[in-house]
Amino acid sequence: MRLLIFNILLLFSTQSWSQTDLGIGLVSIDFDDQTVLEFYSDTLATKPEKVIEFFDDRTINSWNIKNLEKQKEWLKPEVLWLDYFAFTFLCLTKTDNWFELIVNNENGETYWLKKTEKTKFNNWEDYLKDMFGVARLSSFSQKIRTEPDENSKEIEYQGTDCFVVESMDGDWIKITTPDYCDENFTDSKTPIKSGWIKWRQGNKMIIEYFTTS
Repeated sequence: MRLLIFNILLLFSTQSWSQTDLGIGLVSIDFDDQTVLEFYSDTLATKPEKVIEFFDDRTINSWNIKNLEKQKEWLKPEVLWLDYFAFTFLCLTKTDNWFELIVNNENGETYWLKKTEKTKFNNWEDYLKDMFGVARLSSFSQKIRTEPDENSKEIEYQGTDCFVVESMDGDWIKITTPDYCDENFTDSKTPIKSGWIKWRQGNKMIIEYFTTS
């Protein structure tokens, strides 16, 4: 049962868009029922192209976005999981006052959002280190290595991937098996004490990450 729950969380906690660019990092929105986000075509525009308004939705006992189904026609961010306060965009550009965000991971459409106390930027290393776990993509076969090098020794591993990120070295991330990913959770008798996998190949992400347990 725990393994089934893990797989369901993995499916719904990460996006499967055809990402056009991984950007320089990610911007997460710390929203509440008073949050209004205005998205601009560029930093000199005086009128926003899109506006998102949050509200307290008593029907679901959670914050929600007004006209969400209509907004989803253009709004396809990296993470949109309002129940867990997860609303995150890939970031292409960061200035003193603005973020250029990919608002649609399917077609690469971008808008500019002003920096506020509601916006938080993380580079990819810090973001992935903060995740509940990561796993290799089943569609991209790769081995776990002792060093961040394709020619380094392979670490044998069987079972379901359930790792956390300790550090990053370019295209590689150093992983370990946390205590909560024990044998009952992963069907694995070979926990990883220290290993390396690639998190990207060129500009394509080749791991999955999940935000919560």
